[in-house]
Amino acid sequence: MDLLSLRRRPLRVVWIALIAIVAGVGLYQAGQWWWRERRWRWIVVHHTASDFGNLAYFKAMHQRERGWSDIAYHFLINNGTAGTAAGQIEESDLWRKREGNYSTKVHTVNEFGIAIVLVGNFEKHPVPELQMQSLLQLILKLKKQYGISPDHIVGHRELWQTACPGKHLNMAEVRRRLAEMEKR
Repeated sequence: MDLLSLRRRPLRVVWIALIAIVAGVGLYQAGQWWWRERRWRWIVVHHTASDFGNLAYFKAMHQRERGWSDIAYHFLINNGTAGTAAGQIEESDLWRKREGNYSTKVHTVNEFGIAIVLVGNFEKHPVPELQMQSLLQLILKLKKQYGISPDHIVGHRELWQTACPGKHLNMAEVRRRLAEMEKR
């Protein structure tokens, strides 16, 4: 089709084509936004099973040992080691880019779930209260923002046969405390 034949077509056809193109681009961008911001349906809690580290430490470990581009989780809650403050929340590049995670062997949960890890070995000792408060506040914020159902706030072991997030991190208690916080 050359320019001369375009001039002969009614202007209405050209406008309809332009509107269709713009609408198609808009729908594509809306889909991209939905995938980035509205797909989240799970929150999965983990522990590092190590009492030392921060985001940079675990990111380097995951890159070196597993070949991943980032840490396996979206958020890391520190315990006060490796130059961090207890309860300090670090956000990974996975979250900044809203990419899926590598935290479980359940692909759909990795793609539609927000992974939170606490630094510590909660098989051996309880979760320090500053970390627990940060965990509860972060989960509450994400739950409200993304409309995540309470029964989709789980510990790793509730999805897969593993000890994670440790016997001292009781997810039933976490869900109970979240429900109390929401009533206030």
